[in-house]
Amino acid sequence: MSRRLLIPYVLLSVFVFLLDRITKYYALTSCSEQCRVNAFLSFEVVFNRGISWGLLHSDGSALFLFVTFLIAAITFSFMFYAYLRLMQGFLIIGETLVIAGSLCNLIDRAWHKGVIDFIVLSYHDWSWPVFNIADAVIVTGVGVIIIQEIFKLWGPRKNLRFFRGNI
Repeated sequence: MSRRLLIPYVLLSVFVFLLDRITKYYALTSCSEQCRVNAFLSFEVVFNRGISWGLLHSDGSALFLFVTFLIAAITFSFMFYAYLRLMQGFLIIGETLVIAGSLCNLIDRAWHKGVIDFIVLSYHDWSWPVFNIADAVIVTGVGVIIIQEIFKLWGPRKNLRFFRGNI
C-alpha cells in the first residue's frame, strides 16, 4: 500500500482533532457559565461520563471505566474495518470521521474523566442534548457511510433516475 493513500485521511483526522481540541479549550476557558450566542445557540460546559445523550452516566469509576474500554474496543475494531476497506479500494471518508471523533472523545475521557460537551441548540422550551464538535463529526461520518451504502445498493443507473425525478 502506498503511503500517499493515507495522506488525505491523516490530514482529515488532524483537522478534526485540532478543531475539536481548540473548541473544547475555548469552551473550558471562556464559558464557565452559559454563553448565549443567540436564541438558538449557546455554550455551556458539561462533562458527560456516559455515552450519547448522557446514557449510562455514572459518577462511579467501575461503570465509567467499563464504558470507556468498550468505546475504545469498538473504535479500534472500527479502525481495523476501515483499514480493510481501504485495502479493498474503498473510500473511507466516513469511517475516518467516525474514528477521529471517537478518538477525540476518548482523549477527553482519559484527561478530563468525562467528555467535554458544550454546544447547546434550543428553541423556546425545546433543547437538543449538549454535544461537541467530535460528536458532530461522528454523526457526519455515519451519515456519509449510510449515503455510500445507499448509492452502492441502488447502483449507478438508479441514482441518475432518482435525481431526474423518475422513480
